Amino acid sequence: METKKTLISIIVPVYNTEKYIERCLDSIMKQDYPNFEVILVNDGSTDESGIIIQKYKEKYKNISYIKQENKGVGAARNAGIKVAKGDYISFVDSDDLIMEDYCSHLLSIIGDADIAVAGREKYDNVYDKSKTPSQVITVSGMEALKFQMLGKYNTRPAWGKLYKRNIVEDVSFVEDCIFEEVRYSAETFLKAEKVIFANKDLYSYRIRPNSIMTSNEQKRVKELAIALIYVYKILLEDGRYCECKREFEMWLAHTIIQNTQIYCEQVVDTKVFKKYVGELVKLYYKGGI
Repeated sequence: METKKTLISIIVPVYNTEKYIERCLDSIMKQDYPNFEVILVNDGSTDESGIIIQKYKEKYKNISYIKQENKGVGAARNAGIKVAKGDYISFVDSDDLIMEDYCSHLLSIIGDADIAVAGREKYDNVYDKSKTPSQVITVSGMEALKFQMLGKYNTRPAWGKLYKRNIVEDVSFVEDCIFEEVRYSAETFLKAEKVIFANKDLYSYRIRPNSIMTSNEQKRVKELAIALIYVYKILLEDGRYCECKREFEMWLAHTIIQNTQIYCEQVVDTKVFKKYVGELVKLYYKGGI
């Protein structure tokens, strides 16, 4: 059991979320766990986000504010990690919410695990129960990575997790990439010996219709393919691909089918589809790029 002297660093990348950031920050500042710091990284916002951040910084002593040119969410998270002082690190997106016991509950269950994973719900009150196990689960880092490949629980995002500091110290987010979390989660799970999953919804996430993740299908097809190939290569380098070959092939097959459906809906350029989905097909059937 961790004590209340244990410091948690909550890193929040911010880019043009003036409509949502106040509710996000209110949910963070209402934590029933007292010893945490909040690092707000303004990634070149052009709306009123910066003004709102400054207001909260002046009100709360445990908020730090970093300003940078727009470099993407990965770069913003990296900037936050560099200045974080916590024994544990957590990421929250600026349009999402966390429950009042988010920190205290994850801290209470993490024990000797390296990562504690929160259950999650959709912000629009539509529960996504497949992302929250019915009971607390403790698995190896490799088993958690298999969960990620199969899309089980809250494994793919970087947010909604409590990381021991040593797990994130030498793992960086890829910058200027919309699937930086796929790579980051895979690398941190590979580094972890033990991962524990909470059986409670602690994180509430928003799906915004005009975000890059939901509006730019061509970029999604391209960069998800690049991310999967990256994960494949680090597994080979670590000599651990054989441990998760079946799950990785299932992930590949699902991604190929999904991207083919997107292509059939005529929202992806033929050249992009052939190049990036073609590489995934080649990897699936021949086991190499």
